[in-house]
Amino acid sequence: MAQIKNILLDRDGTVIVDKHYLSDPEKVELIPEGGRALAALQQAGMRLYIVTNQSGIGRGYFTEDDLHACTVRLDELAELFGAMIEDTVFCPHAPEEECDCRKPLTGMWSQLKDMYGLLPEESVMIGDKQADIDLGKYAGLAASILVLTGKGEKERQKLELPEVDESTGYVTVCTENGWMLAVAKDLSAAVRWIEKELAQGDN
Repeated sequence: MAQIKNILLDRDGTVIVDKHYLSDPEKVELIPEGGRALAALQQAGMRLYIVTNQSGIGRGYFTEDDLHACTVRLDELAELFGAMIEDTVFCPHAPEEECDCRKPLTGMWSQLKDMYGLLPEESVMIGDKQADIDLGKYAGLAASILVLTGKGEKERQKLELPEVDESTGYVTVCTENGWMLAVAKDLSAAVRWIEKELAQGDN
């Protein structure tokens, strides 16, 4: 297995507290231990990218400028922990617009891949919804991790995925055609799973 170099992260409910159509940068709040988890990934040599559906733009609830202000604030909060988010890509469309970038479709992955030369076998997707898991699968990434923060626990139950191991905070669900699926209690547990199951890789 190739060494993991790129971490794609859903934003709301995964990295920051889900506040439902967030448009105020003053309300951007990292999940508990989220900053340390981001820093741990970066210290392990991985690059961090936010991949987020923002249908509030398409629905007229807030503007792209509002989103960019929240992105700047998230970058600032991450930097307080010594972590740098390389880039944030977003889908601004409402579901009925039938774009090719709204997760689980792979348009945002293609954008990052083309901009930064990312390889799928070196990349992992982390998020709190089935759309995040499926993006990783459809894009042929090395793994997808469902975190139980945000909407994650409801998604786990809906998908009938196993509960996490209490001692580790994560569980490996399956390995399928080179793609792995895991469930993790939160972003910190996802980091531990990556370090244990993936990060050794072939240097």
